[in-house]
Amino acid sequence: MDRACRFGRQLALRRTALLRQPALRRSTPSQRLCYSTEPRARPRLVLPDTYASLARRLLKRFLPRYQGPAIGRSVYHVCSTYPDYSSFWVTHCQLPDTFQTWFSTTSLYVWMAMVRIRADPNAKHYNQGLIDSFFRDAEQKIRASGITSGRIVNDTLKDLVSSFKGTVLSLDEGFATSDAVLAAAIWRNLVPVDDAVLQIDEVARFVRVQLARLDACDTAEILAGKFEFGPVIGK
Repeated sequence: MDRACRFGRQLALRRTALLRQPALRRSTPSQRLCYSTEPRARPRLVLPDTYASLARRLLKRFLPRYQGPAIGRSVYHVCSTYPDYSSFWVTHCQLPDTFQTWFSTTSLYVWMAMVRIRADPNAKHYNQGLIDSFFRDAEQKIRASGITSGRIVNDTLKDLVSSFKGTVLSLDEGFATSDAVLAAAIWRNLVPVDDAVLQIDEVARFVRVQLARLDACDTAEILAGKFEFGPVIGK
């Protein structure tokens, strides 16, 4: 009994001594204040070589498809702001100042840009963006002329698509064969005037010179729209 009492008193004294000691608190990392003004470095994600190679292949495959519309708009801006529309095409070539004349002459400049872009491995996506911008502009001009019927607009665009395809095929054939075939394509699609032999010859030489100038330009400058078309030769 005495031994138990002594043990109880000793235990009480130890407890009292522990309670009288100051508490030692350790701050956790989350409770510490950070006085540094420098931003914390974010962990850098490093892909294994296998996944990095796969990501590069996917990016190379799908990126041009998403870049196509923006590149097409940049290139079409140059094609739609060509000089000499009124002074050469309307006045010198004796063409009426109508929507059809604008569409035919603009088709020539769009075709020349398409020929140059074909040298790029992703030309399919870039040229599609260029054509989409061209026909989007054509649709806006049709609606601005007062035509509000969606059916009439769609039928007109279908006819323009067929006309543009024929122009591209005939100009491609002329470019790949001879000046005589190229001049015949220009006469059928651009300058359908019987006594415009001189003007057709000027346009044929103009096309050859402009294609040579575009070929000398860097592909990156072409895709960025950092080029221009010169005046028609023989103006």
